[in-house]
Amino acid sequence: MNIPVVDMILRSGWVARLIMIVLGFFSIVTWAIIINRFISLRRAAQGNREFLRAYMGLASLNDVEKMEKSRVVGLLSAIAKMGASEFRRILDDSHKLAGVRDWSFFLQTQFAMAVERINSKVSEVGRKLDRGIIFLAIASSVSPFLGLLGTVWGIMNSFFEIGNQGSASLPVVAPGIAEALIVTLVGLAVAIPSVVFYNYFIHRVDRLEIEMDEFKNLVFSHLKRDIFGVLYTEKPGK
Repeated sequence: MNIPVVDMILRSGWVARLIMIVLGFFSIVTWAIIINRFISLRRAAQGNREFLRAYMGLASLNDVEKMEKSRVVGLLSAIAKMGASEFRRILDDSHKLAGVRDWSFFLQTQFAMAVERINSKVSEVGRKLDRGIIFLAIASSVSPFLGLLGTVWGIMNSFFEIGNQGSASLPVVAPGIAEALIVTLVGLAVAIPSVVFYNYFIHRVDRLEIEMDEFKNLVFSHLKRDIFGVLYTEKPGK
C-alpha cells in the first residue's frame, strides 16, 4: 500500500531530502521543547500559587526556613529563601558591629546589598524560564525559508525536465511539483507550531516574571519590617 506523502518523499531529489532531514530534526527538537516548557511552566505557576498561600500565613520572613519541604516549591520559594538569608546576614552584621553610631546609614547600606542580591536571584530564576524558547524562534524563522528553498528547487527541476525532454506534460513536471509541494508542507508543519507556542510561552513567562517582581517587592518589604522589629527591640534607644 502506497502512502502518497511517503511516496513523494521517496521520489524527491537529494536536496529536498536533505532539507526534510533538517526540518525533521527541527520538528523533533521543537516538540520536545514544547512538551517540556508546557509542563515546566504549568508546574511553576501552580507551585507559585501554593507557595504564596503558605507564605502569606507566616509571621516572619525567617519562618520560610521552617516550612515543610513539600510546601517550598515554585519559583517564589527561591526568592523567599534569599530574603530569609539576607535577614540573617543583616542581623549577624548588626551584632558584629555593635559600636555603630549611625544606624540609619548602616541599614541603608545593608538594604541596598539585600536588594541587589534578591534582584540577582530573580534574574537567575528568570533565566531558567526561557530555556529552549529561543530555539522555537529560530525554528519559526528558518523552517519557512528551508521550505521556500525546497519549493524553488522543485520548480527548477520541473523546468529542467521540460527543457531536457522537450515536453511540459504532467508526467514530466509532476515529480518537481510534488517535491516542491511536500517540502513546503513540511516547512509549514514545523514553522506553525513553533510560532504559536513561542508566543504562548513568551506570554506565560511574562506573567511569571511579573509575579516574581511583585513578590520580590513583598519580600523586601517584609525584610525591612522584620529587621526594624528586631533591631528596635534589641536597641530601643536607637
